[in-house]
Amino acid sequence: MANTLRRLYLGKRILSRERGEFALSALWRAKQEAEPGGSPLPEGFPMRDRLAAAGYVATGDLEGADEDELTEHTDLSRREAREVLAALAAL
Repeated sequence: MANTLRRLYLGKRILSRERGEFALSALWRAKQEAEPGGSPLPEGFPMRDRLAAAGYVATGDLEGADEDELTEHTDLSRREAREVLAALAAL
């Protein structure tokens, strides 16, 4: 997952959350959000709220992501993941 420090922290945040390590997940969230990472996902961005719930809150969180990653770590379907990636490419 990691191709930037921000995405490394996102990956650790997701893994900690999946393991039920919520305090550790909160630590990684703080580190992730302290790193530069593009702009916040704009209003009207496809699946924005669902992405944010999974930890993808900025363009930098999605850069380098693929369909497999998004379907594995969010509740998005493959079609929805493709829509998100297309919208990111159009920004």
